[in-house]
Amino acid sequence: QSLASLVCSSAVRFSNKTGFGPNRMYRQGNHFVGTEPKVLKYHLLQDKKPTEPYGLQGNNHELPGKGKVHSKLPTKVHMKKDKVYAWCSCGYSGNQPLCDGSHNSVRIPDRGLRPVRFIPDKDMTVWLCNCKQSKNRPFCDGSHRDIKPEDKLAGLFD
Repeated sequence: QSLASLVCSSAVRFSNKTGFGPNRMYRQGNHFVGTEPKVLKYHLLQDKKPTEPYGLQGNNHELPGKGKVHSKLPTKVHMKKDKVYAWCSCGYSGNQPLCDGSHNSVRIPDRGLRPVRFIPDKDMTVWLCNCKQSKNRPFCDGSHRDIKPEDKLAGLFD
């Protein structure tokens, strides 16, 4: 073997880069730009602290603004006791109906909407609102029935 092939093979052996083709520069265990972190990262729910009461946390559920309609149908969620659920009230989360911090993005119009936190006192199955128009946040109250379809041509020729 030539000296060049020995150097090349030893560099590959000591590198933790994996894959081939377009993926040959990705490192195992690191998050590079353009790659997705593991899906479970967004679904980890924090545990209730001993000082926190059960039920709705804070007063974010009383904020007057309404978020962007994500979907007209609610989502059925199995809530576990002592887990903290943060319901997205802005409608821009990629992890609907739960919050992923999108309300902090500069691309989101500032409406002053914050996630509504809820801690169940027992295991329960609930319907969480996806239209973001509910008066009983974070739970669905049927407000999605009153949403009018958006006219895409409105204001086009003004």
